[in-house]
Formats: sequence, structure tokens, C-alpha cells
Amino acid sequence: RGSDVVVVCAQVVMVLLALVWGAAGGGVGVPSALLLAALCMWPMSAGLMASATASAAPTSSSSTPETLGELVQRVRAGLPHLPPVQHTMDSLLDLAARSPSAAMLKAMEWMPELDDGVTSADILRSYGYEAEEHFVWTEDGYRLRLDRVAPRGPERRQPVLLAHGMQTASPSFLVLGKDKSLATMLSDAGYDVWLLNYRGTHYSMVHRNMTANEEKFWKFSFHEHGFYDNPAAIDHVLQVTGFSSVLYASHSMGSTSFMIMASTRPEYNDKILAAHLMAPAGPLHHHRSPFVGLLYAVNNVTQPMVDALHLQHTASFTYRFLRRFAAMLYSLPVPGLHQLLYGFTSTIVGHNREMDYYGLPYFWKTIPSGGSWGEIFHYEQNAKPGVQGFRQYDHGKKRNVELYGSDVPPLYELSNIRAPVHFYLGLNDILCADEDMAYLRANIRGLVGVQYAPDPGFNHMDFFAGRTAHRQVYLPMIKAMGQYAAVPASRHSDGADNALDVGQEES
Repeated sequence: RGSDVVVVCAQVVMVLLALVWGAAGGGVGVPSALLLAALCMWPMSAGLMASATASAAPTSSSSTPETLGELVQRVRAGLPHLPPVQHTMDSLLDLAARSPSAAMLKAMEWMPELDDGVTSADILRSYGYEAEEHFVWTEDGYRLRLDRVAPRGPERRQPVLLAHGMQTASPSFLVLGKDKSLATMLSDAGYDVWLLNYRGTHYSMVHRNMTANEEKFWKFSFHEHGFYDNPAAIDHVLQVTGFSSVLYASHSMGSTSFMIMASTRPEYNDKILAAHLMAPAGPLHHHRSPFVGLLYAVNNVTQPMVDALHLQHTASFTYRFLRRFAAMLYSLPVPGLHQLLYGFTSTIVGHNREMDYYGLPYFWKTIPSGGSWGEIFHYEQNAKPGVQGFRQYDHGKKRNVELYGSDVPPLYELSNIRAPVHFYLGLNDILCADEDMAYLRANIRGLVGVQYAPDPGFNHMDFFAGRTAHRQVYLPMIKAMGQYAAVPASRHSDGADNALDVGQEES
């Protein structure tokens, strides 16, 4: 079918660009480019791929690997199905066969420019809410940005701090629109909402003594998010609001960071009214993700390669390319191209029928938002199959002895977590497996509730990008928060428009 050929051809194009990029030395080297190429070719479903393969150009029966020129010819065979972009694509492919580096640059010119300046405050104002920007310094010198849904009226509201997942940032709590996003729903319910941006995201890339171009700036994992970033944000929110404790809500790495904070700095349990952790990734030993499995399998190669090439952060060419490629898919008048995004994310989080790629106008403008390789490696280290436990970062035996007094990183003392904790899980979350969640449930002393999204297909990404997350997760969460804090009745309980007057921003 024509639509299937479009998808397959687009996948092949992305593979080609990934390989071209690696060959041209585009910042990650050939091994990482091959990994990206493999991910690009992951089938969206067995049926679709079988149908598309039958419709696409015939493949050679030879076992000899295809040359770049042969791959170009296969892509060109599908171009008649892409008349709106046939000429541009044909020129690009011809250029790729002659000069990979020039083709990569040309492809980047062709793709739409990104507005990297979109912030949570910008999104809130576009929804009709007042917003404030705050900045806070951590103990180790990083400046973090917090975006606040500005309170309206003189009443004091219980503050809620929202902490995002890996490679995302605070806009992840706003991408579902003004009526269905967690941040706006909490504001409408009467809470004082604060959105944190961890170090290393596009919004928190300032340090007192270093620049983001220095390798040592990126020497952190999500351990530092928990040990430094969360405490700094919480103290700032409490100082501004005058409250003695905050409600905490998070997704994935934000949940991981909470567990690290509450276990390594137990005094902060007293500053948490209750923590609501969505998809609390930590130990990943029993995951079912092909992507994580592949990363773990090649960790002995990728980590030394990253160190040798000084590629300490992921907020670079890799993600700029992916985001511009995503923007291109939206801009082309070709049905079905957006499904490439589905194929890519499915390799990481599993089959995703909830995500509406056409309905997330801010998603690919703000995500991925960058971070350190240390975040990825720390998860890899806690993904060893067949074991249990959640350990601190493995720096190598020599450094481990210096830091921990042992050549093996210690387990996090999860029993130190005594603040009330609620888990929100997905039945189709292939990252947060039942066995690993059972380990957390058995060791977190403060755990008081576990709730699964009713839909059996609800996965790891759906907690912030699922079309029905507001019904399956956010409304139950807001109800649970009401057990801990009395807040004013929602101004919009009668169905009135949830727009607020736009006011002056605060720095």
C-alpha cells in the first residue's frame, strides 16, 4: 500500500541519514550512528512491516551488505510515492552518495528550525495562565530554573513541586493542553504549582564556575538531581510560599530523584507533605525494553567511547537532529510520516496506543531537552538482569573505594524514606517491571498507596503524553493529594473557562 511504502521509505531515509551522520563524524561516531540506525528500522508492527516490505522496492537476495549507493537506490525506488518532496529527496540522496557530510548539512538545512526558547512559562501564558520564572542555586553551584503557575488572589495555596523525567523538562507537564495537563489541572484544583528543570536541561545550563562547554559541567547523574537539585528547589519554594512542606509529584527520573533525596538526605522527609511518584524508575533489572536491553549489552563499549570522545552530554547534535527530524515529519504533506515517532518511542517504552502525535503541539518543541550521559549510564548500571537492588553510581573500583569505602557502590537506603509515598504505575510499562516495583514496595517505609492506570495498554510515556492520562492518573492523584492538604475549591468546578489574566512575569 502507498501509505505503508511512505512509512518504510521514511524509515530508510532516517537510517541513511543516521549512517551518513556517523560516517561524517557528526558528533557521536559510527557505533552510535549504527545504534540510531537500528532503532530507526524497528518495525512498528509485524503486520505493517510485512505489508510495507511487500510494497516497497524488491530487496536483493544476496547476503552481501548493501553499499551506500545500493541503499540510496532502494530509497529512490520509493520516491514516486512521495511526490510533494520527490525532487528535494532525490537531490539529497544523490548528494549523499557523493558526499555524506554535505548531505547531512543539506538535510539539516531542509528540516525546519526549532524554537529552543519555548519555556513552561511561555506555554502557560499561551494557555491563558499567569506565570513566573524563578532561579535557584544548588549547593554545588548549578542554577536551576523553576516555572510557577502564578497564584491569583490573596489566599495561600499548598505548593506542589513537579519533577520531570529523563531527557524531558518541565514542559512535559504541559504538553497535553490546558485542560488535560497535570500542571494546569493542579492549578485549577487550587494548588500553587511549581515546575522544576533539572541541571543539564536546556533551561538549567548555568554554573557559577563552569560553562556548559566544559566536560566537568556534565559530571553528574540523577544522583545529583536527588542530592542537590530537589533540596534546592524545595527550599526555594518553601521560602517563597511560607509553607513548611510541599506536595511532590514526578515522572520517571523525577521519581528516582525523590527516592535518592529522601534516602540520602532523610531530613527532607519532613519537608514533604506527600510524594506522588508516576512510573518510579530506579532498579530496571527486570525491564522488558529492547532499547534498555541493547544499551546494557553494549555498555562496556559505549561508556568508554563516550569518555574517550568527551561526549559528556546528550543535549547536542543528536537531539537537535531528532527534534528537527520530528518537526520535518509534521511539516511535510505526507500522511503517515508522523508514525516514525511512534516506531522510535516504542523501542524504548513499548507499544503506545495512547499518545496522540498530532495533538501534542509542544511535545517535539521541548522534548528531548537534554541531560548527561551519566543519567543514562546510571540507569544502565541498575539494569543488570536477574538481580535486585538500587545502587549508587558506579565510578569504577578505584573511585568507588575513594567515595564509598568499597569497590562496589552501596545500595540506596530506601528504608529512610518515611514521607507518605504514592505510586502510580502502568500495566504496559516495560521499564518499571513488577519485580522491580515489588523491591521498592518492600523497602520504602513510607509507601502508603499503589495505583495502576486502568487501561492495560498504559505505558511509561503515557503518564505525561497519554490522551487519557488526565482521567486515569491525574484526577485520582489530585483526589489523593486532598487527603493531605485543604485547598480552596476549584474555580472551574462549574465548567467555567479556565483562563487566568496574564500578568507581569517575575525573575
